This record gives sequence, structure tokens and C-alpha cells, in this order.
Amino acid sequence: MMKLLSIEFKKVLSYSAFWVFISLYAALLLLVFLAFATFKMPGMPSNMPTSNPLFIFPALWHTLTYVAGWFNLLFGVLIVILITNEFTFRTVRQNIIDGWSVNQFVSAKVLLLVFLALAATIYVFLIGIVYGLIASPSKTGADIFGQMDFVLAYFVQALGYFSFALFMGTLFKKAGMGIIFFLLYTKIIEFLIGLPLPDKIENCLPFHSMSKLISFPIEIPGMSVDTSPLGIQFGFALFYSCLFILGTWLLLKKRDI
Repeated sequence: MMKLLSIEFKKVLSYSAFWVFISLYAALLLLVFLAFATFKMPGMPSNMPTSNPLFIFPALWHTLTYVAGWFNLLFGVLIVILITNEFTFRTVRQNIIDGWSVNQFVSAKVLLLVFLALAATIYVFLIGIVYGLIASPSKTGADIFGQMDFVLAYFVQALGYFSFALFMGTLFKKAGMGIIFFLLYTKIIEFLIGLPLPDKIENCLPFHSMSKLISFPIEIPGMSVDTSPLGIQFGFALFYSCLFILGTWLLLKKRDI
């Protein structure tokens, strides 16, 4: 497995797009979170880092992972580019000629997805722990780790988005079409599909379930705020991740690479 992952790294580390998207993700997530977290309403004491309970332990984890979820799209676009480059530069065919099986090729991609999702999750954790220790008045273990399950939920949510991006890149084989459909489906098409459906069925759709995995952290009349994301939506997110990976494997098995 480590050999497959090391081969993937040799490919992706040479792509300038990889570094551009990684840098954008890291910078934008940090800046957007800090902008929200340090925003002060008129009349707030200037010496307070924040008085908003959404940005101190333990609720900080819910808020931060919700914000981070929006940036999964950046990683998704990157993954579409990486997989379509395999077809554009015919490295898929070259890997098969060199003795790789389709199973090995897909396994290498899945390992890369897991690594990227894990790296993003660790980055989110580091932002949360550093900012939380600075801003939170209480730093007990119960406060710091009280809603840490949202960090695990973010990892699963990210993996779901990345797996769908892998499937889109494999399906279309062209970066432009793959990116367009990836963005359209996640943000528009599935929303339109869900409009005529009952809520119970709508919530079972892939990106409805992934978005509800980490709900909006501010309580709105008529809507509840989940205190733990480890419910049925967590299972749906894992299921769809596996389904998208299986779809990628089937496409590669059936196609003349």
C-alpha cells in the first residue's frame, strides 16, 4: 500500500495545480474562519478575542467543521483535475502496461483520497485547537474535546466529496466536463432532484446526507442544531463514499483503457 501511495505522490507533487489548490484551501479556510471568529459587534470590549459561544470550546468544533465543509469543493476540483490528467497523459494505460491491475490503480487513488482527507482534517484540527486555546475562557479536557466527533464527521464528509470527484473525473475523462458536473451536481442538480421528494427520501440523497452530517451551527426557529453528527447521516456518507469508489472501479473495468 505504501508503495502505491508513494507512486501517487511522485505524480501529484509535480503538478503545479496541486500546490495551487492546497495553498488556496489552507489560506482561504484560515482567513474565512478567522474573519467570522474575530468579528466584533459594536459595543463588545476590545480586549475580548470573542464572546461568541460558537467560536469557543466545545462548540468551536461544530462551527469550524461546518465552515471547512464548504472548501471541500476546492479539493474536489483538484481531484477531478488529477484523475483526468491520468487519461489526458495516458498514464492509466501506461500503468496497466507496466503490470498494474485495475484494482491496484483504484487502490492507489483511494489511498490518495484518504491521505488528502486526513491531511485536511488534521489542518482543521490544528486551526481549532490553536484558536480555541487562545479564545476560550475554559480549557478543561471536557470543553476542548466535548464535540470532537465533528472532526471525525468532517473527515467522512471530505472523503465523500473526494470520492465523488474521483468518480466524475473517471466518468468524463476531461477536466472541464468533470469539474462542471461535479459542481453542478453537488450544489444545484441534487437540490432540484430533492424538491419534489418527501423530506425523509430527500435526506437520503448523497449530498443532502453529507451536508446534514454537519448541520448549520446556528439555531434557527423550526430547525434544531445537532449536538453530535454520528447518526444515520454518518452511515449514509460512508455508504456513498464506497458507492462512488465502486462506480470508479466498474467504469475502469468495463472501459477499453
